[in-house]
Amino acid sequence: MTVYWMVWDAAAHWVVDRLDAQGLLPSVRRLRESGVRAAARPPSPNCQTPPSLATLFTGTGPHEHGVTGFAVPAPEAGPGLSVSGFGPVLRRPAVWETAGAAGFRSTSVHAPWITDTRDDDGGVPGWIDGAVEAYSRRRARPGVHAVGPGRTVLEVAGHALDVDPVAGGVRVRGGRAATVVTDSWVPLALEARDGPDAPAALWLRLATVEGRKVLLHSGVWAPRTVGHDASVLRALRQAPTFSGDGLGPYYRDGRLGRRLVDGGDGSAEEVFLSSVDRVTAGFAGAVDQVLPRHRSDLVVMYLPSTDDVGHDLIGWCDERSGAFRPDVAPALWPHVARCYRRADELLGRVLRRAGPDDTVLLCADHGVAGTPWTVRPAQLLVDAGLSVSGPAGQIDLERSDCYYHPVNNGSVWVRPQAAPGVLQRVAEALAPQRVPGTGRPLVREVRPSADGRRADLLLDPDCLPVAGLAGDGQALHPSVKPGAHVTNGGDDRLHAVFAATGPGLAPGDDLGVIDNTWPAALVLGQLRASRPRATASQP
Repeated sequence: MTVYWMVWDAAAHWVVDRLDAQGLLPSVRRLRESGVRAAARPPSPNCQTPPSLATLFTGTGPHEHGVTGFAVPAPEAGPGLSVSGFGPVLRRPAVWETAGAAGFRSTSVHAPWITDTRDDDGGVPGWIDGAVEAYSRRRARPGVHAVGPGRTVLEVAGHALDVDPVAGGVRVRGGRAATVVTDSWVPLALEARDGPDAPAALWLRLATVEGRKVLLHSGVWAPRTVGHDASVLRALRQAPTFSGDGLGPYYRDGRLGRRLVDGGDGSAEEVFLSSVDRVTAGFAGAVDQVLPRHRSDLVVMYLPSTDDVGHDLIGWCDERSGAFRPDVAPALWPHVARCYRRADELLGRVLRRAGPDDTVLLCADHGVAGTPWTVRPAQLLVDAGLSVSGPAGQIDLERSDCYYHPVNNGSVWVRPQAAPGVLQRVAEALAPQRVPGTGRPLVREVRPSADGRRADLLLDPDCLPVAGLAGDGQALHPSVKPGAHVTNGGDDRLHAVFAATGPGLAPGDDLGVIDNTWPAALVLGQLRASRPRATASQP
C-alpha cells in the first residue's frame, strides 16, 4: 500500500469549492466523492508558506515546530536578525522521518526539508528512495528584458547570455548551449556549477508587450537529488528543467503590459499564465517520472503554481474583499481556473496510478484572501512614539522601545531594556486604526507571547503587512498584490482544501473544518494500517 500525498500551495477551500461547483475539477470531484473532504484551518498567528507547510508536514503548530514565517527571527544572534524558514530549522520530525523510523520508505518531489534530513552518521537516511528539492538552491530570479535590433549580453546567475536577433525570434547562447527563442517557452542548459547532480538551466520566451519585443526568462535553480533507489534518482534527474515561480512581480509592475484591472486587453494575463503553466509542467514532469517507477510507501508531491494565481488574480475575484473588481472578475476567473485545471490533471494522473488499497490525499498549506491595502506596522509604531527612525530612514533598534520585526511575519519585538508595559501601549496605539472604508479594526488582536518579549499582530485579512518605513510617512497604501496570506486571525478564506480517499475513509463524508495538523496523523495512520514493503530498494 502506498500513500500519495499531493500538496497544492495556497489552494483555498473556497476557491476549490467554487471551481468544483462549476464542474471544472473532475479529479477533485472524483476524490471528494470516493473519500472524505474538509476545510483545513492553517496555523496562527502566521500562515505564510513555510510555517503552514511545516504544520502540515509535522502535524504540530509553529510553537512546536519553530517555523514562524519565510524568515525566522534569531534574537540570540542580535535584534532584527533571522534565518530562513526553509532552512534546517524544524524542531519536530516531519512525517517522512517518523515513517522512516517505523520502516516505511519515502519518495518526494520538491517538498522542503526532506533533502536536509540526515541519519546518525550524517548521511542520507536509508528510507529515502528518492527526493528532489530546488527551492533552497535558487541562483537567480526571473527576468524581463527589452530586445534591441543588435546583439546584447545579459547576466543571469553569473552566466553571460548572448542574445542575437534572427528571423522570427532571437538566438540565445550561454556557454556551449544555444537555442532559438520565439513565442513559446524553451529551455537553455547552463554550465553546472553545483556538481554533476545539480545542473542549472532556465526557460526563455519572447513576448510582444505594447508593440515591443521582450525576452522573458525563468528563475535559475540548482535542484538537488538524493536517495537510494537508482531508478528513481535517474528518473528525477531526467525531469524537465525546474521553474519554481511565475512572472508575478513583472505582471504587477506592468512590464508584461497593462493588467485587466488597469484597462488592459488580457494579453498581460496570457503571458503571466504561460509562465505559471511552465511551473506546473515542470512539476508534473517530475511527478510523471516518479509514478511508474517508485517502490515507496509514501510519495509526497508539492505544487506551487496555485499560489502564483492566488497572489496575483484571486483577490480581484474575492467578493468578500475590498479588492473585489466585479468589472473584470468574470474575465480573470478563467485564468484562475486554467491554473487549477492543470493541477487537477496532475491529480488525475495520481488517482489513476493509485491502486484500490492505496491512499490519496490532496491538501493545501493555507488559503488566500483579497488584500486591497498594504500596511506598514513599523510606521504605525513610529507614529505612536514606540519605535524610532534612524537617519537613513530605517528603524533604530537600539533606541526603540519595540520594533516591527523586518522578517515581516506579523511580530513586534520589545527591546530588553524597555520599561514595562510596552505591549499594552502597542495595543492601545493600534486599537483606533481602521481598514479604509469599512470601520473594521485594522489589527484584530495584539497577542502577547508568554514571556512578554514580543507580540503577534493579527491583521484584518484585507491588509497585507509590509516591513520597513514608507517614504511618504504613510502607513497605509493601496496594494498592487491583490491576494495574500500572512497573519491568520480566523478568516475562513484562509482555510485550505483537504480531500482524501483510501481504506477506512467513508465515501462522500464531509468533515467540516479540521485543523491542518490532522493530515499528518492521517498519513501515519494509513501507513501503520499497512505493513512496510518487504523488499528494500536496490541501487
